[in-house]
Amino acid sequence: MLTVNVAASDYLGGVNEDVVGYSANAAWVIDGATGIGPALLDAPSDAAWLAHAIDGHFRRLLDEDPAMPTRALVRQAILFCRTALDAQALRPAEGPHEHPSAAFAMLRRFDDHIELSGLADCRIVYEDDATATHIFSDRSLDVVEARTLSLVREIVRSEPDLDAESLFQRLLPQLRENRGLMNREGGYWVLGTEPAAADHLACKILPYRPGQRFALASDGFLRLVEMFGLAGPSDLLAIDSEEGWSHWRDRLRDAEREPGSCRRYHRVKVHDDASFLNIEI
Repeated sequence: MLTVNVAASDYLGGVNEDVVGYSANAAWVIDGATGIGPALLDAPSDAAWLAHAIDGHFRRLLDEDPAMPTRALVRQAILFCRTALDAQALRPAEGPHEHPSAAFAMLRRFDDHIELSGLADCRIVYEDDATATHIFSDRSLDVVEARTLSLVREIVRSEPDLDAESLFQRLLPQLRENRGLMNREGGYWVLGTEPAAADHLACKILPYRPGQRFALASDGFLRLVEMFGLAGPSDLLAIDSEEGWSHWRDRLRDAEREPGSCRRYHRVKVHDDASFLNIEI
């Protein structure tokens, strides 16, 4: 069994597009991304709809078959979402850039091992047998994100007083181009409407050790480590209470709000949904 020490998600926009979920022997973080263009669904956000649809299907499938192979689990969830999106869409999408998508990271405990898996930029922190701390994730999106951040730096250098909405509008052509690389060879793979993404999961098998602790996080919460440098991976493993979560969430939001933060720490969004799970075996 898994002991869930913390399962939390925080957002500052109108809709939280992250979801944290778990079952008896699995836990996951899902980070939805709305398509670039008008909404396809009658929902608060296409990305939030997708994240919750995937979460619900993971729960149902794992309740029915806790040992289902992860690739099969992911493929079935994607097929379910594709069918549901086709049925509920208000109009056909004009291209892949309009489809909602989601990054995710999942931990599963089997009888004699722990399996880590994921797509895109959600991550899992763990310790090895020598208590060295590591971060697991799929890195296929890193090159695409690096190109976008390079463009952000160029724009901010030339127009340092540009507001967040104007910056986003300047980035739209690049963001559409990025989404055109979604779920295709030579691009990157995410949860969405393409079942072939299940064949591209990043996976890692760890030996089972009682007492192991893991931290799962969306990229919004990982800003503490990867953007602001306020925390290290071992700090995330130590967040085992609501008080600890609240402390680090507040430090994250303070760093995002700090005057001049966007000029020092380049990013597309001032704030991002931030989700976190601390799990013990």
